[in-house]
Amino acid sequence: MAAIGLVLVLSVRAPITPRGRDAARGHRLFNSERRWVRGIEVELDGRHVASSHARGGWDIDGRPAGRQTAEALGDLLDTLLALRAVDVFRTSDLAAFGLTEPRGTITVVTSRGRRRLLVGGLNAAGSAFYARREDDPRVLQVGTLVLSEIERVFYTLQVGRSRETAGS
Repeated sequence: MAAIGLVLVLSVRAPITPRGRDAARGHRLFNSERRWVRGIEVELDGRHVASSHARGGWDIDGRPAGRQTAEALGDLLDTLLALRAVDVFRTSDLAAFGLTEPRGTITVVTSRGRRRLLVGGLNAAGSAFYARREDDPRVLQVGTLVLSEIERVFYTLQVGRSRETAGS
């Protein structure tokens, strides 16, 4: 019996603990790699930014983005690519989640096409917002960190534009 026990112990491997991106749970919202991303478009609460990404860096409206805006866009991209849903469910009442008239959209443009996320209202705790992928009937709950990253992009754009007009 001891020999059989020893053989079993030696032949069974310990479970592998996921690390990094694989350790996170939940549905990935933008299933892509950084190298495939060609741009990010965000429209939120009446504000809009459309950026494109190439080897030389980030462009906004055909002009190179400032250093701070480029850093903010890079951080936003990292957040979007790692983004996972907190919860996913099906419902026929999209209005209760602010999705019949969304607050905005987040679009990641890749060489394969566009992945668009419709942004709805906040949950009761304010810790997540409701969203829906354009081609998916399910409602997703997404942590609000991504909204902070978007606000940072809008802020750096506003500061950069203010500096340009002050220098003129």
